[in-house]
Amino acid sequence: MRFSFIRTSVVATAASVALAACGGHGYVPSQSINPGGPATFNVISDAANPCYTAAVQPAWIFKGSCVITKLTSKGLKISLPAYKGDTEKVTLPGGNNDTGQGFVLVDALGGSDIGKYKGKAFPSIPSSTGKSALYVEAVNGFAGLKFPKGNLVFSTATKKLPGKSCALSILQKSGSKFSWFKTPIVGAVKGGTVTYTIPGAQLGILFANGLPAGPLFFDVACK
Repeated sequence: MRFSFIRTSVVATAASVALAACGGHGYVPSQSINPGGPATFNVISDAANPCYTAAVQPAWIFKGSCVITKLTSKGLKISLPAYKGDTEKVTLPGGNNDTGQGFVLVDALGGSDIGKYKGKAFPSIPSSTGKSALYVEAVNGFAGLKFPKGNLVFSTATKKLPGKSCALSILQKSGSKFSWFKTPIVGAVKGGTVTYTIPGAQLGILFANGLPAGPLFFDVACK
């Protein structure tokens, strides 16, 4: 499958979610994903597992818990089964999608949990950002996904967070190089759970044209 790249931008704002100005890229597959129906996988097996294939994850392949489902205009709630003690929950509010395009959510801890892409290992979060609690990949099948109302909520629960302050980071591409952008979005920490709440109407702060189609990579890193 051939890929092209689109540019997203992060601009400063005085709203409840304030981000520094920055430029980035998201992946756009040449064709949208179409998993065909909800399915859940939470055991690493082999290439026969449909979640661990380039058809579902068209860049780096994460081999943690995985949910393959479809978007709805009324919103979507996904709970990943526990993987090595970590769980992930995502709530997407109602959006502009009404076509039932595919959506994949999968996590990984890093290292052997993530396969190489074009011979390159997945970029680890830098130690200056913090210690990674969980890497999360979302593969969106609808270009320009927007959420006029409601909040996007990401919640990561682990036995013990590797720090007390956990910022959300996004993987970006510049030329042929990838790097992590540490956003000023800091999650609310309670015990071993960190929760990020982003107003859907402010999605343009992170993605000017809405959530792009293709895989996007996030990290929960704590200090």
